[in-house]
Amino acid sequence: MPLSNRSTLSRTARSTRLSTVIVCILVLACGPEADTRDATTSGSDDFAANYDEALIPDYTLPDPLVSLSGAHVTDVDTWRTVRRPEILASYEQHVFGETPKGPFETSTEVLSAEPALAGVAIRKEVRVQLTADPAGPAFIILLYLPNSASGPTPTFLALNFYGNASVHADPDITLSAEWMRQNDDFGIVDNRATEATRGVRSSRWPVERILERGYGLATLYYGDIDPDYDDGFENGVHPYFNDVVGGPNSWSSIGAWSWGLSRAMDYLVTDADVDPDQVMVMGHSRLGKAALWAGAQDERFAIVISNDSGAGGAA
Repeated sequence: MPLSNRSTLSRTARSTRLSTVIVCILVLACGPEADTRDATTSGSDDFAANYDEALIPDYTLPDPLVSLSGAHVTDVDTWRTVRRPEILASYEQHVFGETPKGPFETSTEVLSAEPALAGVAIRKEVRVQLTADPAGPAFIILLYLPNSASGPTPTFLALNFYGNASVHADPDITLSAEWMRQNDDFGIVDNRATEATRGVRSSRWPVERILERGYGLATLYYGDIDPDYDDGFENGVHPYFNDVVGGPNSWSSIGAWSWGLSRAMDYLVTDADVDPDQVMVMGHSRLGKAALWAGAQDERFAIVISNDSGAGGAA
């Protein structure tokens, strides 16, 4: 859909709210219930992942509108109370792990809100504390809003791979001090961002174009939720949710990142400058998977945009 005017987006958001969730669920439904023979061994030492498409046995995709009991879904109430929960539960069991259930003891603090980008934008930085423990994990939302906006703004929300400062050369974006994947070309030294990291991903984040079309952009670093390396899930948010770590439906990193998108949404719906009914969650690659899973679970997102999310994602 082209980035046009707000009234067009508003109509689209309203009319596709349910279909967006259904499309996400259909994507997620294509597989987990088809063949679960190895489900009980996925956590065992002798489990071996298969990456060869030719070795996949014949299967029939499940009908998304037939419940596990064989009943056909013919009305919205049955979809919402029976079939949709079945598909979500199946995907928690077989793919992303069980998402913690709220309420959550989070808190927010607006660190700054000031004109930016030569007066074109208002830049906000908002710290979201993810647990009651003040020393626990937290992330900073970088939020750009058009300075010309006359009311609440439709806003894109996305995780980023190399910290908020990587999306734009704006020197006033707080530079992340958290662990990052080593990348000499992006100025990541000893797994930490440096001043050379500013704007290295700006070609993928057309901030000015988004703003000039009347939209906002909110982004946060995925590694603040769960650092992207294997330490047995002892870092990030995982240790604070022991009930969904280590069991048969153990919470995954992508599951945690999608949960973090919903915690960002918790803040956005309280910001008077953001239109809470027109927040679009998006992501690329594994973060595209996270966007899909966030949109499938959290119906507050008006639109889900998953770019190049590959196997286990939109594919």
